[in-house]
Amino acid sequence: MRRFLAITAAGTVLAVLIGPHGPLGGFWSPAPEAPHVHGGLRAAFLAESMLENLAFGAGLAVLVLGRSWFAARTDRVTVAWLSAVWLLASWMPHAALHQHIGLRPAALLPIEWIFHGGAIVATAALLWAYLAGAGPAAQRS
Repeated sequence: MRRFLAITAAGTVLAVLIGPHGPLGGFWSPAPEAPHVHGGLRAAFLAESMLENLAFGAGLAVLVLGRSWFAARTDRVTVAWLSAVWLLASWMPHAALHQHIGLRPAALLPIEWIFHGGAIVATAALLWAYLAGAGPAAQRS
């Protein structure tokens, strides 16, 4: 658990550094037309962004350490493991691309398909892995 938390913390810091407002995130800096928020609204967006950064860090920890955990619970290890990684780690880049692209519908549509569609597919795949994959590995635990 200590290694999981350490990787999560390191991944969270990485997400902050490479995020659109981070010192290394210039490649997807916010679009010029992106609204500037202040006060309580800014604090709320910052808190939500930190939750996404934390999820990104947890997704990296699951990627690095989680495969064996899934192997003990389902025979569909890779599907369950990578679905969980996607569901956790994809929110930070999704939000960053929203800020970078701005309000250009033609550019937003692929982002929505990839990230929202990806989350729907990953959720279905994760459920399938557990409901259909209760073979010997799952019965041992």
